[in-house]
Amino acid sequence: MNTTLAIEKRNLSAMQYAALSYRIRQITDAAKSGEDVITLTTYSIDEMLPNLQLPSPAEQASHILKYFGDSIQNSGEPARNPPKSFVAQIGAINRPAALRIVRQLADGGLLLIANRSFQGTADEPDGIDLSLKGWAQWEEERRGQFAGSHGFIALQFGDPELDPFLKDVVKPAVSELGYRLEDMRDAARAGVIDNVMRARIRDAAFVLVDLTHANAGAYWEAGYAEGLGKPVLYLCKDSVFAERGTHFDTNHCTTVMWNAKTPAEFSAELQATLRRSLGLFA
Repeated sequence: MNTTLAIEKRNLSAMQYAALSYRIRQITDAAKSGEDVITLTTYSIDEMLPNLQLPSPAEQASHILKYFGDSIQNSGEPARNPPKSFVAQIGAINRPAALRIVRQLADGGLLLIANRSFQGTADEPDGIDLSLKGWAQWEEERRGQFAGSHGFIALQFGDPELDPFLKDVVKPAVSELGYRLEDMRDAARAGVIDNVMRARIRDAAFVLVDLTHANAGAYWEAGYAEGLGKPVLYLCKDSVFAERGTHFDTNHCTTVMWNAKTPAEFSAELQATLRRSLGLFA
């Protein structure tokens, strides 16, 4: 089914529609950088809907800066009035909301806008450039030094004990600290996901890595996050750690043990460790 028709046949709120548009844009942008073909079906759209959220205003501002910075970097010229797809690319609920953030970035000295009359309401910006301050932040964010409002968890999928433990214990514990916790099933469910995964790790406030299964992908994601300088916290089932430990490169790192029979103890230790790592103090 045509993706647009598949979306239009659902009774979605404005927020759901915008969040779905943002997610589909992420997936299709990732596909352009890979070799595989994306096929979005009504089933894959239904899978996405329960976990959809728009990025926070701070994350949208970061996306806007990246959008214009990438455009100028590629063309060598100030950016023109952004196209209709701009809203989905940055994850705003609508164009006026996106343009208000553009105006605020200009007021904050990060963007330069040629038409000085632009107020971020019904009018449109043009001749958009980054200031030196904006280029410095664009470079920082390109290197992964931006911390969003979400955490990312790397793990092996399909474990009958770990999957419900993640859903019922780990994610709620993180949520109590004011962060949502994503894994790749939340970030993208169709097609090429490598670039989406890199982006979600790059923009995460922290990364959790479960090493219970010695999953090679989880180790890779941990290394990528460590290389970006992200706070990385390791998890492992207590009996597995006692029996064989984890790889010697990580067995000396902070590791929170979990046992599905003692969720309260795990939640308390996870929250305390994250508070220390992120400088959060109650």
